[in-house]
Amino acid sequence: MSKNAIKLKSYAKINLYLNIGKKFTDGYHSIESIMQTINLFDEIYLEETDNFGIHITSNNLEIPVDKNSIIHRAAKILMENIDKGINIFIDKKIPIASGLGGGSSNIATILIGISKLFGLKLNKHQLINIGSHFGMDIPFFMVRGTVFARGRGEIVLPLKPISPSVPMILINPGIKVSTKWAYHLFDKLVKNNIKEDIDINYFLEKNMAIKLTELSQIIYNSFDSVLSEHFSIIEQIKNKLKKLGSIAVTVTGSGSTVYGIFNREEKINQAYNKIKDEYHFVYKTRTIQAKNIFL
Repeated sequence: MSKNAIKLKSYAKINLYLNIGKKFTDGYHSIESIMQTINLFDEIYLEETDNFGIHITSNNLEIPVDKNSIIHRAAKILMENIDKGINIFIDKKIPIASGLGGGSSNIATILIGISKLFGLKLNKHQLINIGSHFGMDIPFFMVRGTVFARGRGEIVLPLKPISPSVPMILINPGIKVSTKWAYHLFDKLVKNNIKEDIDINYFLEKNMAIKLTELSQIIYNSFDSVLSEHFSIIEQIKNKLKKLGSIAVTVTGSGSTVYGIFNREEKINQAYNKIKDEYHFVYKTRTIQAKNIFL
């Protein structure tokens, strides 16, 4: 890799807590969410080139990379006043449309990477402002770690980190769920959403790291019931993880990925070995603090 190129990790996330509120006139919903970076990532390669323009490729042919793609449009915002071109390669490992935020993470990482590669010196707030035009999860991926998000998802407030890190198993049954469709299903099936309140001020004002015992009590996702009802395999996966010793289980984001958190390494290793070959995507991972993410 030349000195005018960089390689970055584009991390996935889970929603530890996701409560969906009212629908705005622009079609978005108000949310309250605690989002968490996990140690699963795509790799993004950025290279300066004299070949003017934005050239995007990927090992996954399902990712749109043409001029109308959201990745191209986001990169163009920063590249418009740069008299060089850029090659972008996305080495995809995060399942697509899975609720793990891979697409939003890629955009955030690419924007951060372009700023770094070309010395644009954009601060985090400027990057968040640009990124929020392309997706409401993108501001989270600019901050990373353990974060409380509200509004449409664009208002992000860092929380104290989870420590020690929490091991978990991710299982995706190979079902792609678009965010738009998931919200449509939610609006159709949930007439009166029972708000699952947590004391967010407790976490915002907390001076010490978040512990597993605190974490396990807040695991919740408004999409869980509707997705479990629509896809019976999601309910099956949740039940299996519980039987294998997971202390809290739900779906992440608006996708079909189920995660189960564990309180002992021995327990998660046993569970993983029993379940690893049963589904489309099974991955053993853990939470990761923002300070341990290097860009």
